[in-house]
Amino acid sequence: MSYPQRSWNDGDVEVVPGRLWAGGVATALVAAGIAFVGVLIINSIFEVGIQTAGRSGALVDNASTVIPVAAAIAALASTALLHLLLMTTPRPASFFSAIAVLVIIVLILQVFLAEGSISAHIATGVLYAAIGIAIVSMLSGVSATSVRPAQRGGWGGRSYEPQQPPYDGRYDHNYGTYEPQPPYPPQGQHGGPQDRTQRYDPRDQRGQWR
Repeated sequence: MSYPQRSWNDGDVEVVPGRLWAGGVATALVAAGIAFVGVLIINSIFEVGIQTAGRSGALVDNASTVIPVAAAIAALASTALLHLLLMTTPRPASFFSAIAVLVIIVLILQVFLAEGSISAHIATGVLYAAIGIAIVSMLSGVSATSVRPAQRGGWGGRSYEPQQPPYDGRYDHNYGTYEPQPPYPPQGQHGGPQDRTQRYDPRDQRGQWR
């Protein structure tokens, strides 16, 4: 049985939850790792604190623990959003990317609008952007392998059946029926040399051309 190749944007798919959430958990671990390494680089090498996304402009206490945990939670929440979009929207990839980009932009704007030093603004904004881009890119790859063509009752009511071989015949538009196409060259009823010399008439019994 063969099915047409379809991407997850086409809508005629069904979600494989186990594969999707396994990829979401893996994405959460990777996002937490990126956050931990980013905090170490910012605090140890550049000696700059991680700023909260609020008007107070306070630095994050225990950033090496808080930021990775927050990144993992954000990855799991993004997986839940992606799962919902895959089941409800016609073009989940476009909606997921748009929502994720808007959330990242709002988060970075809150950092830059808060009080604090410019170095803390830039370091925190770069870290948040790196975590967000990593989550979006990894979940986009996971989603492409977490769907399959809908076999019965898919989006739009489509169902995919095995492809039938082409009908070997001719459609009669006057009567709305199919007539079998005679073999060429025609074969005699009893076989013999006359079969090879019999003239083929391309017209049918009603005098119409085949």
